[in-house]
Amino acid sequence: MGKVKKVLVAVDLSTHSLNAVKYVANQCAPKDLRVSVMFVVPTAPETFWDLEKDDFFRSRMKGKYAKWKRETKKEAQAFLEDAKNILVKAKFSESKVGLILRERKVGIARDILKECTLGYDAVVVGRRGLSKLEDMFLGSISTKIVQGVKNLPVWVIGGEVVSKKMLIAVDSSKNSRKAVDYVGKFAAHTGGELTLFHALRSVSFGFVDDLVLQDQDTERQLLEEVDRDIPGMFRSYKDILIQSGVDEDRISTKAVLHSTSRSGDILQQAKQGGFGTIVMGRRGLSKVREFLMGRVTNKVLNRAEGFALWIVPS
Repeated sequence: MGKVKKVLVAVDLSTHSLNAVKYVANQCAPKDLRVSVMFVVPTAPETFWDLEKDDFFRSRMKGKYAKWKRETKKEAQAFLEDAKNILVKAKFSESKVGLILRERKVGIARDILKECTLGYDAVVVGRRGLSKLEDMFLGSISTKIVQGVKNLPVWVIGGEVVSKKMLIAVDSSKNSRKAVDYVGKFAAHTGGELTLFHALRSVSFGFVDDLVLQDQDTERQLLEEVDRDIPGMFRSYKDILIQSGVDEDRISTKAVLHSTSRSGDILQQAKQGGFGTIVMGRRGLSKVREFLMGRVTNKVLNRAEGFALWIVPS
């Protein structure tokens, strides 16, 4: 039996959060997986605190605020129970589904980030949601989680994702190797297809790249070198997946050279291929252009409505 993996799903009362729970239930194998579903009870809207300084308002609203807080906790507990039922129906053991209902201490995002430090293998958030009081994603709280979690993969769920097919966007970087290794550990006991996808930008469209490299010959040499090495790169990544327990017939590869937009090609491939999940590293490519994968990841994140996006740190 492999090491039990721990996943944290941060929720509110929104459909987006429910989709995040359903994603974990439908896309992840219950084998060796423990899921914690966390709800942080928000404080009152800022207008409460502005008016609370007024004695008359405080005397009139104190009871109403207490009632609102009790009702919010009640709704949150019911939502957490619904989430647990979804997971249990998907064959997750009740003993491996934990419910966390916690009052806000520092801030919703920061309270979630603190929980993330307790040995989880992923934190899962809806693309929008995590508080009707602080409407989000890509809004405040989920964005803060994506930006604030440096050493933990983040799964951003952009709707009701049905397809089990996974598109793994790779290059020759160590970060991509880490992302592939990470996917293998989760995908070994699922039946979905995995496609390793590589998109390399064209020199003629490398305005940003030229500003970085200041040398088109160097850029052209890089393109030629990567072109020659693509089969070996794919073979190496396939070996990682196979060693993780993924059947070889579930793995395919595809490369797009002279890409005009890597983020666009990734999203186009995901849509045309019927993929449900896109996996990317936070950064990648060469050390010279390391920041550009971060740029590509951000572009995909902002446009990945309808997909689950896994962002794996370096």
